Amino acid sequence: MQFAALKAGVPYSRYCLEHEQQCRAMLDCADRFGLDYVRAAGFPYCEAGAYGLKVDYRYDALPVCTELLIRDFEADIGKIRPLDISASHAMMNRVEGIALYRRLRGDSLFICGHCEGPLAEYVDLRGMSDAFLDLYDYPDEVEKTLRIITDNAKRWITLQAQAGADCISVGDAACSQIGPALYREFILPLHRELAAHIHSLGKYAKFHICGDITAIVPDLIEIGVDIIDVDHMVKDPDTFAGELRDGQVFCGVIDPVRTICCGTPADQYCAAEDLVNRLGRKVIPGSGCEIPGETPEENDLALAKAVDEITGKR
Repeated sequence: MQFAALKAGVPYSRYCLEHEQQCRAMLDCADRFGLDYVRAAGFPYCEAGAYGLKVDYRYDALPVCTELLIRDFEADIGKIRPLDISASHAMMNRVEGIALYRRLRGDSLFICGHCEGPLAEYVDLRGMSDAFLDLYDYPDEVEKTLRIITDNAKRWITLQAQAGADCISVGDAACSQIGPALYREFILPLHRELAAHIHSLGKYAKFHICGDITAIVPDLIEIGVDIIDVDHMVKDPDTFAGELRDGQVFCGVIDPVRTICCGTPADQYCAAEDLVNRLGRKVIPGSGCEIPGETPEENDLALAKAVDEITGKR
């Protein structure tokens, strides 16, 4: 996202908050690097701002939280409530962006909407350390709060699907930090519900959880996620290749910094070839997480060309 904005000369605050600027930057990036995928997303505080999180939209840098919404659990937890999505500029901006992609390019590109997963959203509003402690200190209250967040997400997903998204990605990075037991107790049932809701709308479900998710990859496969993003920290995704069902694929895996940003064009080919040799048609070779904005263009061009050449041979 930052890479697309930088290459198009769009200040990042405008990329986040003006869907026309985001679409222009992302489509320019798709055309320049031969991509067949665009994403209507820009920053993790989109929903959080609608809940009331104080966010500073710096002109040409990532937005930052200036004050958490839930500072005292018992006093503030009631601030997490059902949202009036239509009243949130940032949330509706994403819906309008999807519609604009569809109007401009029809069916020629795979259009992916996005929402934060329940734990990631709670962490945005509460702060990571306190959010994790709350799982132990206030489990019943947290469970109710995660339910509210999930219900809001489902309504927003519906709007994005109706606007023309082919796929909805769910980003829940914090899940890699709580361990599989807490994940399965608090989050997995909600992930199952989100995947089912996306499928009920006739769309693909794509889940992105940063970090080493080796322990919960089987869970994501079991709930039917179509595209499972795999960070480079998952060392042996081919261990699970036999568990993938028809139509399920891994996506990513390549180290976004060490290989894509700091490697050579030849490194891009080697990384993509290695992935396809190991996983065949069960992987979309690419970055395990977002690439840095300063990634050399020649590396991105080399990776796109390598994927086309390698997958075209299979």
